[in-house]
Amino acid sequence: MSFEINNVRALQIFQILRQGAAILISILLAKSMLSTEEIGIFEMLTFIGTTVSFFWISGLSQGILPFFPKLTSDAQKQFLFNLFLLFCGISLFVFVLLFFFEKSITQFLVSQTSLPYYKIFITYLLFLMPSFLVEYIYLIHDLPKRILRFGMTVFTLQILVVILPIVLGWGLEWSFYGLLGLGLFRFGWLVLAISKFWEINWDFSSMKKYYNIAIPLVLYALLSSFPTIFDNWVVGWFYQDKEQFAIFRYGARELPLAIALANALSTAMIPDVAKNLNVSLVILKQRSLNLYHILFPISIVLLLTSGWWFPLVFNSDFAESANVFNVFLLVVISRLIFPQTILIALGKTKTILFISILETLLNVVLSIWLVQVYGLVGIAFGTVLAFLFEKITIAFYLKTKEGIHFSSYTPVSWFLFYSLILVGVYFWKSFPIFIN
Repeated sequence: MSFEINNVRALQIFQILRQGAAILISILLAKSMLSTEEIGIFEMLTFIGTTVSFFWISGLSQGILPFFPKLTSDAQKQFLFNLFLLFCGISLFVFVLLFFFEKSITQFLVSQTSLPYYKIFITYLLFLMPSFLVEYIYLIHDLPKRILRFGMTVFTLQILVVILPIVLGWGLEWSFYGLLGLGLFRFGWLVLAISKFWEINWDFSSMKKYYNIAIPLVLYALLSSFPTIFDNWVVGWFYQDKEQFAIFRYGARELPLAIALANALSTAMIPDVAKNLNVSLVILKQRSLNLYHILFPISIVLLLTSGWWFPLVFNSDFAESANVFNVFLLVVISRLIFPQTILIALGKTKTILFISILETLLNVVLSIWLVQVYGLVGIAFGTVLAFLFEKITIAFYLKTKEGIHFSSYTPVSWFLFYSLILVGVYFWKSFPIFIN
């Protein structure tokens, strides 16, 4: 690999490494001697960790990017120290809540009165959550090679500390102790990385301005992550079964490559669209088409073959997960259109927030209704339809309020061609599910 790499490519690879590590761990756990119930415990704890951390970490981290470059050199150093304290403070607060309200939290999120290894896991979270700052510290200082080095190191270690204890016959408990060690390692990396750039000094005025930018992004991240969180909650609430929870979690995965490439394109195009709308729309349209020719065919092939390779890659206990995975492959349709990129570039963040609220409400209604009709597959369909509603609504707003037509940033013919094939293949293959 050439190391002439920019931040966007570094982040794409970093995200692929993150998702790849999670998928590989899932595969290896399924191939291990662990029971489906034990795997369900691992997935439930992971779900709890994601639920209590993702939204505020994502929102606060994204708030750094537009805010940091506007500060003076001295103010930047002070801001990083304050940012470190903020992340550590919120992490400690989350840990205290998880520690003292264990039963309420496990009952509410996964319908379990208790979970093994819970206290080890939340201690791991205490050190893990602040460490999500590392890639952003490197990003704002234009250090893409360090982003890659950090990603390759921590995600390799993540696989090893989870899987090796099981392979050696030590059991799942030592996997969680391994994760605790990894959390301490990541936190140490954060301290070393950020301390090179900070100045120890509290600055209330800068943090207040930062909060004005970051808090709306936290709310938006909360709403964006809600469908995934809610889907898992519905499984726990309706089934109250660790095995069913594991089956759904193994299937409820988007195509990792689609998430990494689409999100990177969307993020990279925002400043360009803001500077020169007409030229950037043409570029966005062309780059979208490039992704279509890669991601749609991969999704179609995976859909056609999932019934064969899913039990082979995992194990026969997860054969039902393939049905859920097939539905989530349809998310690529909404993932590969980018009206939200344009709306953010135009500064219409309140509009996006309002549409996200509508999407969230729709997802709740659809998931609760469809789970009673189609089971786990119904929950997945609720999410797919809610995601598509969000993109359609934003596209409609752009056309009616801003005069920006869907065809100006989307290669419509290719989009319809690939989408219809993907949907047609899905219903052709999955027809028995809907007639039984």
